[in-house]
Amino acid sequence: MSSKYEIAKKRADEIDAEIIETLKTGKNFRVEAGAGSGKTYSLNKVIEWVEDNYWENLKMKKQSVACITYTNAGVNVIASRLRTDNFIKPMTIHSFAWELIGQFAQDLKQLVIELGLVPEGVTEKDFDKIQYTVGARYVENKILYLFHNDVIVLFGQLLEKEKFRKLLTLQYPIIFIDEYQDSLKVIMNQFVKWFIDKKTGPQFGFFGDAWQTIYDKSSCGEIDSSELKTIRKESNFRSQQVIVEILNRIRPQLPQIPATDKSDGFIQIITCNDFRGKRQNGYYKGELPNEVLMERIDKVQEILEHRHGWKDNNSYITLMITHKMLAKQQSYVNLLELLDDSFKDGEDPYLKFFFYTIEPLYLALESKRLTSLYDALGSTNYPIVCKKQKRVWIDFWKELQKARGKTVGEVMDVIYSQPGINIPIPPKIQESHQKFLENPGNKYEQGTIGQYYGISYSEVLSALEFLKPEAKYSTDHGVKGEEYENVLFIIGRGWNNYQFDKYMGCDPDTLSSKEFEAFVRNRNLFYVCCSRPKSRLVLLITVKVEGLFLEYLQNIFGADNICTYNEFIDDEMYCNK
Repeated sequence: MSSKYEIAKKRADEIDAEIIETLKTGKNFRVEAGAGSGKTYSLNKVIEWVEDNYWENLKMKKQSVACITYTNAGVNVIASRLRTDNFIKPMTIHSFAWELIGQFAQDLKQLVIELGLVPEGVTEKDFDKIQYTVGARYVENKILYLFHNDVIVLFGQLLEKEKFRKLLTLQYPIIFIDEYQDSLKVIMNQFVKWFIDKKTGPQFGFFGDAWQTIYDKSSCGEIDSSELKTIRKESNFRSQQVIVEILNRIRPQLPQIPATDKSDGFIQIITCNDFRGKRQNGYYKGELPNEVLMERIDKVQEILEHRHGWKDNNSYITLMITHKMLAKQQSYVNLLELLDDSFKDGEDPYLKFFFYTIEPLYLALESKRLTSLYDALGSTNYPIVCKKQKRVWIDFWKELQKARGKTVGEVMDVIYSQPGINIPIPPKIQESHQKFLENPGNKYEQGTIGQYYGISYSEVLSALEFLKPEAKYSTDHGVKGEEYENVLFIIGRGWNNYQFDKYMGCDPDTLSSKEFEAFVRNRNLFYVCCSRPKSRLVLLITVKVEGLFLEYLQNIFGADNICTYNEFIDDEMYCNK
């Protein structure tokens, strides 16, 4: 008898063969790869096949295959697997767009003026060339440096021009897009409109999963076109059967088969319906009181760690949607209260700036790693080429070290006041900092940037620790793409974007367009969180479980796997599961 792995692997190989056969026909396709199905493996197999079979033809025509992925890290991973002197180019959408845009120098100058993509007061007489940088727009030595996302705006506009589309097709007859669901909607819509629907232009191969779109409203999600062949991956190489069965009930449109014979996993749903005290009101209506909430989470974690051995296995995580409790646990309450949804959505420009630029820059200087310094600055130019520049950076590091023990405002003062230091500061931060300087009298007024500057930078550091993927606690922004042996998934109140008790179990066909968007957002996050574990999944639900939500949980997880908090604590059936 074949093992589960052999059966799953055979089916996965058949799907990979189907992808390559579709590639041969020249038809556009979308590989819908559910959680744990080996999407990256399939993409690599396709790339290898193209390397083996298209080399001579494409090299002779001086054409390339673009492999667009979501992050620079993804680009590096793909590049590391390619042969030398390759015609396959891994790129982010920004670098792909800029390579093509740069060939339209004559049109570009007029277009940036028309679209207002120049610093205030700058005219076409002030610059002769245009380049692309990660920082803010500025003009230097008659060169206009564009901001990061200006490239996307220009790319979308130029795709309206037939000449530009022909150039793209001539240079890139094949385009693969990894994690397609997270690609920018404005660009994907143009690809569908001008190439896929019209059955012209490059051949597109999309790899991803529409149900794992949880990041940004600007992401495209599922791509819809009658001219796009959908190929579904049906094997799950991550999770045991008990988890895969749940995922299949959550998502019957994409049933999977497990690839492991292990069977020591389990699922458990713990409700807090047995709480008889007064619950919270207002924004957190229906949530447990904070003290009870923390006590119950800590107790469930203790039982899982000690009675079920989770503490002995480093591969576990606690997923939370309730940021308020997380903020109290990890000491960034003032920051969360000030930023609210912009923190929860991961869209606060300052936090992103500190996370992606300032803290990596500080660590690079502290460890004296020059390559890390390049990465933090987003630069390929040498930031230190002489002793004088080295001294400047050392002084900057010392001042930053002192400021990090004080306030956000004092950190920003160091960033702006050090001569000879060129840090790419996003336009939104430059604009708000300038307003702060112009209105110093309002520096601690409620809700202003001055109040932000008055917050201890230690709160920022605590928040950034939470945002790191290796943290033992995570919300939706930290969990996607990760996998763990065990997962404790806590469902409570605290984020308007996610209300599982309202949407999980409702009929999507009866919803308005706005409600349907909310349903999809909730459904996707629920699926992503439930698909992270390899073996064991425990849900602790701190809001009331009743009505359609209770019916949904019973249908998905089974009534026998649902208990109350006190039953879980006291009953040996649950303690020894």
